[in-house]
Amino acid sequence: MGRLLTTAAVVGVLCVTALLAAGATAAVNCGGGVTVKGGTACWKAKSIVKEFKRRQKTHVQGFDCTGSRSGGRWTEVNCKLQNKRIHWGA
Repeated sequence: MGRLLTTAAVVGVLCVTALLAAGATAAVNCGGGVTVKGGTACWKAKSIVKEFKRRQKTHVQGFDCTGSRSGGRWTEVNCKLQNKRIHWGA
């Protein structure tokens, strides 16, 4: 009985650890085409994308950003800062 409880506890701890690790790397859809990885707040990610598209600077609020344009319109924006990623696509 003790061995079964110990095994169940170990399996439970491993499952929780795996879920936490997966949650840290999972992308969050913020709406409006903005996707975030790494824990950046959605409101901040949207403001970073908006500022990049407006000012066309490669360094926005600490993030390094790049983008693609087609026909004068932005089609994609990617920003990164250490393990944080922001992606916007039209």
